[in-house]
Amino acid sequence: MARKVRAEVEGGLYHVITRGNNRRQIFDSPADYEKFLSLLAVQKTKLPFFLYAYCLMSNHLHLLIERQADSIGRIMHRVLTGYSQYYNRRYRRVGHLLQGRHKAILCQSDRYLSELVRYIHLNPVRARMVTKPEDYFHSGHRAYLGLEPTGIVDVDPVLRHFGAKKKIAREAYREFVDAGMKLGHQKEFYLVDEGRILGTEEFVDATIHRIGGMSQVFGSGIEKSKNKKFDAHALLEVVENVCKVPRRQFCGPGKDASAVMAKEMFVLIGWQAGASLRTLSEVVGISSSAVSRRHDSARLKVRHNREVGKLAARIMRLYQRC
Repeated sequence: MARKVRAEVEGGLYHVITRGNNRRQIFDSPADYEKFLSLLAVQKTKLPFFLYAYCLMSNHLHLLIERQADSIGRIMHRVLTGYSQYYNRRYRRVGHLLQGRHKAILCQSDRYLSELVRYIHLNPVRARMVTKPEDYFHSGHRAYLGLEPTGIVDVDPVLRHFGAKKKIAREAYREFVDAGMKLGHQKEFYLVDEGRILGTEEFVDATIHRIGGMSQVFGSGIEKSKNKKFDAHALLEVVENVCKVPRRQFCGPGKDASAVMAKEMFVLIGWQAGASLRTLSEVVGISSSAVSRRHDSARLKVRHNREVGKLAARIMRLYQRC
């Protein structure tokens, strides 16, 4: 079963897909594959997450990530921005390397973890680039078989499904993957609409209930509003009046607790109201990456603190009346 949802789930398993713009190549040399993995490794240290599978194809890529505290959006923004900048410098080109935003499909872990690892690692076989997945050097499959160091791939949680002893588990895993070579393309693993949940009806319903706090704050959903143009001045006034903090205090790098709360409310509601990261950055006077961090922090507070949720809901209601 697959249904749409917009909020991310901490601890959720995500199948992440990114394509080259107009399906063009995004990896042109061995150094490009290495650079992407090095950028992923850096963010794995800074914004910890579990990486169970990856496959870097010439014009697209797949990752299987278990999210921890930091959002998939934040992780991928850093990795993909860094890689695009590297690629454009290396090949002296301009313009968009990647096709829009990455796709992230929330998947039921106990039902699909092993299946997704297999599916992702069999991409080169389905594309007829190799006859055996272990012959492809730009995926995590060889690490599962012990043919190369595990590196950034977290193989143990998956291998434990196949046996208590690693040697036996690896052989059982190999047989499992080989058996999947005859399955071909599995559409359910490649749902391209952002915000999909893949799992049983019970899992989908439980997940939607789990993230329901955000929809309670923003009414019918947490998609960005497209109904009216973002009015920064109006939102600044509302935040000032509700939070009792003048804009000169929360528009800037100040770290006073009340100013930080006001800043986060402005960023959270501003993003919801349709403002871009760049616009919010210019108004608040901090970098786009800092805006992204403030947004993620505010969402966590809203989800886990009822009073902060009420504060955000009040600001949203008053802004919508402007």
